[in-house]
Amino acid sequence: MAGDPKAWRRRPRAPQPGTVLGPAVEIEPGTAQEFTFGGGKAKFSMFVVNKDGEYYAYLNLCPHYSSMLNVRDGEFLNPAGSRIRCSAHFAEFRIEDGYGVSGAAENCWLDPVPVEVVDGCLRIAQA
Repeated sequence: MAGDPKAWRRRPRAPQPGTVLGPAVEIEPGTAQEFTFGGGKAKFSMFVVNKDGEYYAYLNLCPHYSSMLNVRDGEFLNPAGSRIRCSAHFAEFRIEDGYGVSGAAENCWLDPVPVEVVDGCLRIAQA
């Protein structure tokens, strides 16, 4: 069972499909970037990982404790850059599908956000 592909749409202040996040080249291979919409308790937070030129996006929400995955801005990956890591619990997830492979969130899934690159720009895709 994978993460819920529609969970992001139920979150407060979720961006609409077609929302441009920015130039895809700004997220270099082996890095991740957070994107937020709104503020306060209803802030929508997601992140995008570039793995070898492929982009994967997820809600910034640990399935183990419903907390943000990153403690510091931009820190979404383990030191090797090979997995997504929850800074609070050190749980790790596969980049390609958000599956929890170690730690407190093992066998859990991150909820994906559909993204695509159109004319060099990363944007929210139709689900």
